[in-house]
Amino acid sequence: VHGVARRAAKERAEQPMQPAPLRKKIEPRKTVKIGRPGYQVTKSRLPGTGQRTLHFTIHYPEIEEQLQPRHRFMSAYEQRKEAPDKHVQYLLFAAEPYETIAFKIPNLEIDKEPGRFLTAWDEAKQIFTLQLSFRPRSAPPDGPPEGVVM
Repeated sequence: VHGVARRAAKERAEQPMQPAPLRKKIEPRKTVKIGRPGYQVTKSRLPGTGQRTLHFTIHYPEIEEQLQPRHRFMSAYEQRKEAPDKHVQYLLFAAEPYETIAFKIPNLEIDKEPGRFLTAWDEAKQIFTLQLSFRPRSAPPDGPPEGVVM
């Protein structure tokens, strides 16, 4: 077994270096940004569960045709504008030709159950809405877990 591995290593060392295959380089789009979109943010609690929710309404009146806005969550450690803070995360919204906007939100788990995380793009009014709910923090147990004898 050692001879086979030694021989393979020797053959690799003796082979001439091959250039890496050329990959198509994807160029970022070069569009002139026209400023920030208008937005509204509403904080509330869900009736019944009391879960904290955030409702974002972003107005894109001059969005490029056939384009739908995008959103993404970003860790505080990914961004380069501020010192990282483990208690926050960022929610980004992007659509050409507008600048990307970001909101600082609590670094809590997002509830992705049906009806708790909603996005919608109204093409006629050119308004993008996103509603998210944070999972409730689990309360610390009063005693030892079931089946554990102390």
